[in-house]
Amino acid sequence: MKYRDLHIFFRKNPNNNDISLLSGNSAIVQSIKNLVLTKKGERPFNNSTGTSVVDFLFEQPTLAELAFLQNEIQTILEQAEPRIIVDSIELIYPTPSSTTDDLKINIKYVLNNGEILPTQQSLTLTVNQ
Repeated sequence: MKYRDLHIFFRKNPNNNDISLLSGNSAIVQSIKNLVLTKKGERPFNNSTGTSVVDFLFEQPTLAELAFLQNEIQTILEQAEPRIIVDSIELIYPTPSSTTDDLKINIKYVLNNGEILPTQQSLTLTVNQ
């Protein structure tokens, strides 16, 4: 099964002067990034789509808040991205002794395309504070 999405920046295809398409895992990676990094209420007429990732950028979250955020990411991916099955989500927050302030979100998933032995994919989103 082949997946296709429009490129988020609407780049022009030099071969046919049409909007470029992303296909396969690239299309899914773009979709996951858009869903996780969209703030709830940011999309008109679809206020429930998104997560609270942006709200935690300048705070040191508690374990309960990290669990909430992890569950929120899992839920939005299950609801809005039927092309994948999420295996795991790991949030890596900087500690006070860290040299970086970046939040890392590791998402492991398989494509929901009916393969008998699906290949696990992974995506690491780095959110800069």
